[in-house]
Amino acid sequence: MLPLTQRIDSHVHFYTSDDLRRVAGLLPYTLPKPHPLTLYLDKLIDAGIAPTVINNVHLSILPDSENVFASFDELKKLQAANPLRYGAVRLVGTIKAEPAYATQERLSHPQVIGARIVLHDARPETVSDTRFSDGPWLAFYSRLLPHQHLHIYAKEAETTLRVLRQIPRDVRVIIDHLGTCHSERGITEPAYIALLTEARERGNVWFKGPGYRTSVYPEETARFVTQIVYAVGADKILLEATDAPHVGTDNNGVPYSGHFDLNNVFNFVDAVAQHVSTETRIPVGQLLRGASGQLVS
Repeated sequence: MLPLTQRIDSHVHFYTSDDLRRVAGLLPYTLPKPHPLTLYLDKLIDAGIAPTVINNVHLSILPDSENVFASFDELKKLQAANPLRYGAVRLVGTIKAEPAYATQERLSHPQVIGARIVLHDARPETVSDTRFSDGPWLAFYSRLLPHQHLHIYAKEAETTLRVLRQIPRDVRVIIDHLGTCHSERGITEPAYIALLTEARERGNVWFKGPGYRTSVYPEETARFVTQIVYAVGADKILLEATDAPHVGTDNNGVPYSGHFDLNNVFNFVDAVAQHVSTETRIPVGQLLRGASGQLVS
């Protein structure tokens, strides 16, 4: 038997048909297919990939993160039943960053490493100066443990920037999808440059891949990663992620699931890292997972 290729997945979503039934008929679009942990693991392992660390991130269409906690139990049962196949997998989770939901009890779970704010395509002007800095939010930030982080997803760089400026400066932050889903605006978009400047000044802000929501073309995504490297630092990049099951569409309306599956999404991030490495001389492995020890392990 050939040795498996070890990978981490710093951003993936696991949910079942039962989870989807909770929101059936409530969304203005067709629900995605279930994406259970067991199926994901079996696909990777059968393809010769050994997932070592996996981060199950809060799924925005669900009202809470009970699916994240359920996945912890699912893996525990798999490992008990077949330790040879699943025993080396470590699963962590990022739960919903809602002050009423992210209680001390939930944040104290040993596998929870952070909490996620999801804003999707919210315009910057919808983020008031106190939306994420009132009393309940400040109490939530104080509950985060030293190893935990706040995870922000917004398609607009300026939207993310407005959120970031409201977060206490001692809170560790991960910014999704390299900070922008608008590659057409280029790497010199003023809001993007301001976001990178704010991140550098804080010193505890990381930018996470896989980057295909920035652009489905590795060479284009690499331009944004290179900009982050030069502006914030190579130690603030974590590219190795799948964002499975690739929900949504690109800027041309093509479903991401038509571009990617669990195998070629790793090829995508490898290609991005190689482009950046050629430009910066930073090792590919550092770009892919160099920050993982600080964030998802």
